[in-house]
Amino acid sequence: MTGTTPVPNELLDRYLKDLHGAELSVVLIIIRQTLGWEDRRSVHGRKKRDWISVNQSIEKSGYSRRAISLAIDGLVTKKLINVFDGFGNALTNPSMRQGKQRLFYGLTPTPLSPVDNVGITSGKPVTNGNTYVNTAEGLRRNVTALAQKMLITK
Repeated sequence: MTGTTPVPNELLDRYLKDLHGAELSVVLIIIRQTLGWEDRRSVHGRKKRDWISVNQSIEKSGYSRRAISLAIDGLVTKKLINVFDGFGNALTNPSMRQGKQRLFYGLTPTPLSPVDNVGITSGKPVTNGNTYVNTAEGLRRNVTALAQKMLITK
């Protein structure tokens, strides 16, 4: 489906209640800048990380520089996002990120419950290394197929 960005179900089902406004805005910006972009070079067809400036985050969210910084710290602490420097080194605390020219952000790859073709989770833990990216891509394909079936039957 074009013009949409896949948001991982686990984010909505498990973490939404724990995210305050700026954290939610920042994680949605990261999702849009990564999963929201097709990348033909990537194995799963979506970006895994992207360079996002603080000014971009301020402009897109409407939050202050301090609120964005605190939100990033909170999301890293909650292990929902990873922050990297230009060499791919993980920057796990604020002092490591301070003064860096370019920071790259991505969702933390975590096991998700598999989703079947009607969008119901099985509830079994995943041990095959599924990430937000490939789960979201599979969900996108399933939704597209379901939408096509609906168009055919109506």
